[in-house]
Amino acid sequence: MSSNLVGGQSVKSQEGLVGRIRSYNEIVEFLNSRRQVDHNELTIQRMHKLDEIFDNISSKLDVILVGGSNGKSSTINFSSKLLREEGFRVGTAYSSHFLTYNERISIDSQNINNKQFSEITNEVINAVEQHKIDATTFEIATIASLLFFEKEKVDVALFEVAIGGLFDATNIMNPKISAITRVVEDSVDILGSDIDKITKDVVGIAKKGSWFISAEQSKIRLQKMKDFAEEKEAKWVMPIRKLATLPYIFEQLYGKSASLAERITQIYVEDVIGKFSPFLRGNLLATTRGQRGRPTLEAKREAELNPIKTLKSFWSEEFNLLRGRFEILDKEKPTILLDNAKNIEALENLFLGIRLLHYQRPINGLALIIGLKDFVQAGNVAKHIRYLFKRVGGQVFFVPIKGDANYLSTDNLVEAAKDLGVKAKACKTFEEAFSSAAKIVDERQGLLCISGHPSLISQYWKEKDIKKFS
Repeated sequence: MSSNLVGGQSVKSQEGLVGRIRSYNEIVEFLNSRRQVDHNELTIQRMHKLDEIFDNISSKLDVILVGGSNGKSSTINFSSKLLREEGFRVGTAYSSHFLTYNERISIDSQNINNKQFSEITNEVINAVEQHKIDATTFEIATIASLLFFEKEKVDVALFEVAIGGLFDATNIMNPKISAITRVVEDSVDILGSDIDKITKDVVGIAKKGSWFISAEQSKIRLQKMKDFAEEKEAKWVMPIRKLATLPYIFEQLYGKSASLAERITQIYVEDVIGKFSPFLRGNLLATTRGQRGRPTLEAKREAELNPIKTLKSFWSEEFNLLRGRFEILDKEKPTILLDNAKNIEALENLFLGIRLLHYQRPINGLALIIGLKDFVQAGNVAKHIRYLFKRVGGQVFFVPIKGDANYLSTDNLVEAAKDLGVKAKACKTFEEAFSSAAKIVDERQGLLCISGHPSLISQYWKEKDIKKFS
């Protein structure tokens, strides 16, 4: 297809057009200037056009799609670790970032570097401009991810679905596996308020002949997912219980995501590739599918010389979370906790984690800085904060979302909180909230938590010099 970069020079595309060479900063500026994401039929039309321009790149890779309301990026993170343990080269594409676009694209947990990002993304931008395609930032990043993974010869690529599923940019792909974490009622935002319609939209990533799995906890909603997936002639498989626990605290917070990741990996290894996995099955001795009887002496000797890592030891050694997911910065004073919980279920999970931390080591002063989109109900937020503060005393500081007019009113949040006896304050800026929050917690034993819209976590990292807030 279009322009490629060779030795710093642009090369003519098949149409004879010369593409512009942009610097990394120019590309970032271009991506920032566009709509970040859309969710409509035009999204799919634009993606099919881009896919065609790049020689149907979406059909050249084994793809796994992960959608749902919460836990998508964590499920992808865990799945990529397990797949690498099985010997695969794994690409991961996330739908958002905190500091740089490089965070969205990685291979074997290594983010794409600036040079690679510039070359691949510049090629897509040139195609967008030459063909006058009104692509969003997420659409450009999705095509760039596919091109990068194909160039780097990954074995399998995991893509995070940004919004819903039916009209998401990733839905031009024909995945080997489609996975849904779960659908929560308060995460409606752009998808509306009808939970059945939202569920059907999310299951839109299921494709004929591909495997479909969900970690949904509601039996009613799980049945609807099953019905929708089977209408599409996808191969429905039930989730399974977790085979091994994560380290303490994180098992309670991320156990469901890790369990779904184990199942995704097992399906890919055993059903897609056709390889039996003692590691995922929890076998201490390597066996082949269908093997019966006791292991041979030779098999026992091989196991002693080359022991198979168990899932328990794997999670003990390999467990870590992505940036902004219950991220504890215990070297800061006070300790900082960053978590991108943007709906009620995610906030419940965050608050559970704070209580567990408190049980481990008493927290002397808790400050919450929270900013949320307006699809969340202020009363529900206040109710869950009150429950948390009954166990860990503290104060909440509500802030607007910078650059987004559709945020939950800080005044409404404070009013709802005070009606329930919760100590709360509305702040005009993140800086004001941080300065106020830092003053009410003990530097050594206190906890300052920043949560809600991901932009708050981005603001924290961009303003890392904490002293300037004091």
